Amino acid sequence: MTETTPLKSDAPESTPNPSEPAYPKLAAIVLAMLGIGTGLAYGSLFLDSEMGKGVRDSKLGLVEAMDLKWGYLSLVLLGRTVAMLNFVPTGYKNGLKGNIRSNPFFFQTADDNKSMVLYREDGFHGKYNRANRSVQHMVENSGAFFAAVGPVGWIFPRQTFGAVLLFCAGRILHQKGYTQGYGKHAIGFALSLLGILTVEGLALMVVFLS
Repeated sequence: MTETTPLKSDAPESTPNPSEPAYPKLAAIVLAMLGIGTGLAYGSLFLDSEMGKGVRDSKLGLVEAMDLKWGYLSLVLLGRTVAMLNFVPTGYKNGLKGNIRSNPFFFQTADDNKSMVLYREDGFHGKYNRANRSVQHMVENSGAFFAAVGPVGWIFPRQTFGAVLLFCAGRILHQKGYTQGYGKHAIGFALSLLGILTVEGLALMVVFLS
């Protein structure tokens, strides 16, 4: 496929079937995801050497002495709120298939026809649009992650590096897959999400251990 070849889609024509967000269900989902991240974070603690554990414990002592655990808990709360806010629009996308789901907004012309205006999805322009949409997706989902890297990395430097590595690889794969068509970004999305959840889990471990 060349850069200018229109993308072919096997997906049926989209039929919007929006639903209002169920906040209790979304809250349960984002908390379950945090549980996964906390499990990964806890498992990663066993990778530290005895010397590393001693350094970590001394830092945790400072966190406790300075009552900083509330700051780490704030990072977890912020991360789960960002996750929930990003889940809400998915309910309104029910019934939409394929590349049209890449549209963050649906515009309408101001003339009498009031035609809907969407991202162009085929050829070079479609690839360009989805590559940029991948960048937007990263920014939309990662604010708490970026805020947590420093504080969490101070306590758990090796684990944080591993999570950031996972996040970065995932974002690259996400963008590359998105340019090829909606759905091919899934692996990258999963990897970057695991990176985010691991850092949030590590922040929660600070609260538990301090």
